[in-house]
Amino acid sequence: MADETTDEVEAEGKPKSGKKKLLLFGAIGLVLLFGGAGGVAWFLGLLGGGASADLAADEAGAHAPAADGHAGDGHGGDGHGDAAQAVVFVDMPDVLVNLQSGGQRIRFLKLRAALEVASEDVATRVKALMPRIMDSFQLYLRALTVDEVSGSGGLQRLKEELATRVNFAVQPTRVEDVLVKEMLVQ
Repeated sequence: MADETTDEVEAEGKPKSGKKKLLLFGAIGLVLLFGGAGGVAWFLGLLGGGASADLAADEAGAHAPAADGHAGDGHGGDGHGDAAQAVVFVDMPDVLVNLQSGGQRIRFLKLRAALEVASEDVATRVKALMPRIMDSFQLYLRALTVDEVSGSGGLQRLKEELATRVNFAVQPTRVEDVLVKEMLVQ
C-alpha cells in the first residue's frame, strides 16, 4: 500500500510540475512581449520618449521665444543657433550632360542638387543668378570622365568643385554647401 501511495504522488507530481513550467514560460513570454511592445512604443514616442519626442522638444526649444522676446536657439540664448535656423535650400534644375569617354559608347551624368544658403535674402539673390550657375556647372561637368565621378572620393571632389564654381558665380554672395540629391552615371 505504501508503494501505491508513492506512485500516486509521483503521478500527480509530474503533471503539476509540467503545469508550473508551462505557466512560468507563459508568464516569461508575456513579460517579454509586453516589454518589447513598450520599448517600441517608447522609441516611437507614443509613451513620451524616444527620438521623435527628443526631436520635437529640441525644435520647440529652438523656436520658442526667450524671456527677452527673441527666438531662442535651444542652447541658452547665446545667439549662435540663429544661423542654423535661417538655413534655406535652393533647388537647382536637373543637369544632364555627356561625360568624356575614350570609347564609342556615350556616357551620361544626371545630377540633381540643392544649394544651402544662409537666409531667404541670399536665396533670392542666388535664384536670380541661376543661369550663370547652370552655365558654370554645364561647362565643368561636360569635361569630366566616368572615373572622375565614381566612388565617394569622386563625389566629394565634385561637390567641392561645384561649391567653388557656384561661389565664384554668385560673388559677393556666398553659398554654404552644394548638396547632391541624386547622381546617376550611365
